[in-house]
Amino acid sequence: MVNSTLKALAALVCCIALPAAALNHEVIVDPLPPGRFAVACSNVEIDTARLAQLGGVIADYYEGHEVNGNTRYITDILAQPDTAFRFSKAIPVKPWLYPTLLFQRPEFVAMICHPTPRANTDPDYTLPENGGRVPHMQRAGAAPKLITEYEYRQTNGLPLDPPPPPSPAKLPLIVYSHGLGGSPVGRGYIDVAVQLAAQGYMVAAVFHADNRFSPVRIEDVGDLAFALVFFPVIVQMQALRPFALKAMTDELLSDPGYAPGVDTTRIGAFGASLGGEAVAHLVGAKLTSSIFKNCDETDQDPRIRAAVGYVPYSGQSFLPAFCDDQSGADSVDRPYLAIAGTADITAPIKLTQQAVNRMGSSHYLVSLANGEHELRPEDAGDVITWMVTFFNAYLDVPSDTAAMGRFIRMGRVNGGREDTMVVDVHKPFATAAGEVVAREFHNDILDHYFVAAGQDEINIILAGGAGPGWHLTGESFKVWPSMPSDTVSQAAPVCRFYGGLAGGPNSHFFTASAEECALVKARGGWFYEGIGFYIRPVDSTGICPFGLLSVNRAYNNGFPRNDSNHRFTTSNSSIRSLVEQGWTVEGTVMCARP
Repeated sequence: MVNSTLKALAALVCCIALPAAALNHEVIVDPLPPGRFAVACSNVEIDTARLAQLGGVIADYYEGHEVNGNTRYITDILAQPDTAFRFSKAIPVKPWLYPTLLFQRPEFVAMICHPTPRANTDPDYTLPENGGRVPHMQRAGAAPKLITEYEYRQTNGLPLDPPPPPSPAKLPLIVYSHGLGGSPVGRGYIDVAVQLAAQGYMVAAVFHADNRFSPVRIEDVGDLAFALVFFPVIVQMQALRPFALKAMTDELLSDPGYAPGVDTTRIGAFGASLGGEAVAHLVGAKLTSSIFKNCDETDQDPRIRAAVGYVPYSGQSFLPAFCDDQSGADSVDRPYLAIAGTADITAPIKLTQQAVNRMGSSHYLVSLANGEHELRPEDAGDVITWMVTFFNAYLDVPSDTAAMGRFIRMGRVNGGREDTMVVDVHKPFATAAGEVVAREFHNDILDHYFVAAGQDEINIILAGGAGPGWHLTGESFKVWPSMPSDTVSQAAPVCRFYGGLAGGPNSHFFTASAEECALVKARGGWFYEGIGFYIRPVDSTGICPFGLLSVNRAYNNGFPRNDSNHRFTTSNSSIRSLVEQGWTVEGTVMCARP
């Protein structure tokens, strides 16, 4: 005879009308329009007469190749070296990372692009090697022409009363790292930098010139034999990238021409290919430092608040970039968005997904269907839209207060390749007064999920007080432990039930629906444990207000096995994974603040 607990469970799962699913990251959006701002860049003018005298082609100098027996760099052919943005820094004494560079002080050049006043009449500079354009390039001996706070606000439609000061606008900064064998002025790279600047960012991009420090070329990265022979200098090249990016940021923030235009509280990082790996190191990822998969820290930069990697290099199956099983990605502690191609053999998406899934911060992976290790012009709209929406959301750009709401809903961009958010794990921002974080546990023995909102209960479970097998999944969402006093929150109590009595399933159930709560109480079988926490409920159509995360409920269809369990998650990718395992999506049941 089926006991009362199971009867109640059957009614709960089968017969209550639940709202339609409204997952996060489900909306298809149009590409962002071109940025509103005029753009200027620092001086990168080439002395073509000097180039002809030294020999070689311009790419040799951008990439650090040997020419006529000498290793060359862009500093050798700059027409205006005193105006160009240059910096140097002593290499740390870490022979396991820098075996051939100890006590050296390599010089670097960077290109800085930024919004500029519409009245800027400096001419564009045509790059001699590819015909690309450096807009309103800084003139020799002149200071950068930064946009003023007044024009910045005016362009963005922000209030001009009271009148802002005539000083430069404090802009968010993007630290920018190109791919192996590229440069900031290479095809595609300069276009992305200029587009970011047109959207209101200052962009600082290093000429890494990796071949000054390592013989690696793009075709070598998947070659096991090459890696075994040259791995120490491959590590050196990888470690030098975050080193140079951090040194550039130090120099930029002390530069009298650029520092007044940087908001030091809003710094992000973007990297492509090897640059995508570099910016992951800046936000905490450790580096595989030997063929035995030793794991070491590189330079990190706590000023970086969020990072984007486009086709980010995460190593090869025989040698992951972030240590054994990508365990070095565990220490990433700031939001990271990866955009990767499903047909990329240089930076395989499988390795990237393995790394992204291990990150301890908010982490996301967007796949480009059949995308290889490239940036096609027709895909640029997708990439820029994902990047700008992500950065605006996580860098709190004042002119785009709706960005987090758009990012939460954004699942695909029209045009270009088919792009899909395949991993999305939101980690809550710092809690406001009265908020706590409800943390998710999974039991490896029962294959059950549970949400705990009280720190005392969390500690008990971690200490084994709820039995063996429980561990934190890393997923969580914000709640209130008591009813908030304000009326804006519109919180409701969440009823907590336990189904482990009288032979029922060893499982908990939560609902923010007063109707559902009353029905479960009336049916019996599930023991009412009281109010678990408070949260914003869905509206009558099952949708969360714009700007809030949908907390979705899935059911494991365990009734026939007397093993019912529900999972509550804000992650669309976690929901899809459950569906693949035979779970049923029951819909959006709560709304959480990001």
